[in-house]
Amino acid sequence: MPKVKINDVEIEVPAGTNMIEAAKLAGFDIPHYCYHPHLSIAGNCRMCMCEAETPRGPVLDIACNMQAREGLAIRTESDKVKAVRKSVMEFLLVNHPLDCPICDQSGECRLQDYYMDHGQYDSRGIEAKVGKHKRQDIGDLIVLDAERCVQCSRCVRFGDEVTGTGDLRLMNRGDHTEIGMFPGTRLEHDYQGNLADICPVGALTNKDFRFERRVWYLRETDSVCTGCSTSCNTKVCHQEGEVFRTLPRRNDDVNRSWMCDPGRQCNSGVGSLDRILRPTVDGVAVPDAFETLAARIKAAGAGRTGFVMGSGASLEANWALLQVVKANCPGAKVFSVAGNNAGAIAKSDGLLMDADKNPNSAGVALLAAWFGGIGGAEDLRAADLSLLVVLEDDIITRLGGNPAEAIAYFGTHNNPTAELASIVIPVAHVVEMDATYVNRQERVQRVRRATNPQGEAVPAYQALEKLGAALGRAPGTSMPTATFSAMARAVPRMNGLDYKALGASGRLLAPTVQPVAPAAPVAEAK
Repeated sequence: MPKVKINDVEIEVPAGTNMIEAAKLAGFDIPHYCYHPHLSIAGNCRMCMCEAETPRGPVLDIACNMQAREGLAIRTESDKVKAVRKSVMEFLLVNHPLDCPICDQSGECRLQDYYMDHGQYDSRGIEAKVGKHKRQDIGDLIVLDAERCVQCSRCVRFGDEVTGTGDLRLMNRGDHTEIGMFPGTRLEHDYQGNLADICPVGALTNKDFRFERRVWYLRETDSVCTGCSTSCNTKVCHQEGEVFRTLPRRNDDVNRSWMCDPGRQCNSGVGSLDRILRPTVDGVAVPDAFETLAARIKAAGAGRTGFVMGSGASLEANWALLQVVKANCPGAKVFSVAGNNAGAIAKSDGLLMDADKNPNSAGVALLAAWFGGIGGAEDLRAADLSLLVVLEDDIITRLGGNPAEAIAYFGTHNNPTAELASIVIPVAHVVEMDATYVNRQERVQRVRRATNPQGEAVPAYQALEKLGAALGRAPGTSMPTATFSAMARAVPRMNGLDYKALGASGRLLAPTVQPVAPAAPVAEAK
C-alpha cells in the first residue's frame, strides 16, 4: 500500500484511495459538496481544493480526484487553500436566497457549516440575486427548491448510477443553471428519500419530515430496517419517545449509503392507533394474561399445543420461545411458516428491496436447524392443535385459515391473527428494544433501543420469560446480552459472537461445515 503525507502526517492507505478519504484516516476533514463515497467523481464544487507538492512546487488540486500514490504529499490548511475555500464559498452564495430561518435543512446544512468554518467574509454583492423555481413537487416524497441548489450534481449522478432512472438534470448555463426535470415527468422510483439525504443543502427536502422538527432537537440511535430481509443499516431520529424519521446508515457490505422508501416507513407506525398496548384475554384487558396462557397450555397438553417461530421477531425472541418449549413443553410441536404478513407487497428490485419482507428469516432458519424437528406450513395445517402460540407473524394470512382451536398471539400491532386470538400479549417494537436479526446475507446485526415501549409492551424475549415463569421454568432471557451470549455458546455457527463483536456493521455467521465423505479404500496391487 502506498504511503502518503497529509499535513506532515504519514499514513499508509490502499492504492486508489482518494485524498478526502485518506485525510479522514489521518484525522483531517476536507470540506466538500459534490463528492460522495458511493457516487462517481464529479469535481465540480472545488471546495475540496488542497495543495499538493510536486517537482514544480506546490500546486492546487481537488482532493476528491487525487488518488493515493507513493510519496504523495498534500496540505489541507495552507494560506492558499484557505483563500480558495473562502472564494468558493463566496461564489456559491452569490445567488443563494439565504433563507436559513425557514429552510428545513438548518442544522445539517453544509453551506451554513462551511461558511462558519471556511467563509466568514463580508459580502461584496450589490446586484439582485437570480431567482429560480421554488417549492416544486417533483415526487411522492420530494420537494425541490432550485434557488438553494449549489449544482453539486449528486442527485443527477444518483439517478444515473444507482436507480438508473436518469430523471434529474442540470438545466441552463452560467448563473442560471439549476436542477430540474423534463416537463410532465415526476420521480417514480422507490429510492426518492435518498435524494434528500445526499443533498448537502436545502434544495431537496423530504415531505414526510419537512417542518416537523429542527434536527438539533433529535437524537440518533443506530438500528437496522425491518422492512425486508436485506436489513439496511439505519439511524432512528427521535425526540421524547416519538420517532420522526429513519435515515440510512453507511455499511458498505449491506446497503452502502442507501435505503428504500418503504423501509423509511417501517418505524412510522410505532405509535399508530392499531398498536397493541395491553394484554387481553377473550377481548378483556387483564393483569394476569401470562398465568391464564400458562393454564391453557397445561390444559391443552403438550401434544396438542403448538408454537410458531416468528420470522419478523428477533433472534433473542425466537431463542426464548424455543427455551420455553424445551424447559416446559418438550412434547409440543414447533413450526416456522414462511411468507409475508398482511399488506406486504412481495416486491424485489435487484438493488435493496427483497421479496421476503421478514427481517429474520435467516435467523429463524438458523435456530430451527439447531433445534431440529421444526415443521412447516403444511405440517401446521395438518396438525391437530387445541392451542397455538404465535410469535409476531400473521399466520392467519399466510395459511389462509385458522389451524387451531385457539390462538395466543405475541405482537406489536393488530392484524387478522391478533383479531382471532383469544389471548393477545403486546411486545415492543424494534425501536423499543435491544436485539439482533440475521439478514439475507446471514449477517447478524444489532438494533438498539431508541424509545421506551408503549403501553404495557415489553420486548418479546422478556414476555416469553414471564410465560416460562408462569409455566414453571423461566428460560433466563430477560437480559438481551446474556440471552445472545447463551445462544452464541449453544449454536455452533454463532460461536465467538457477542454484542461487542457485532459492532456497528454486524458479523457474518460462520459457514456451514459440510460433512466430508470418507475416502474410498485403495485397492491393493496384486
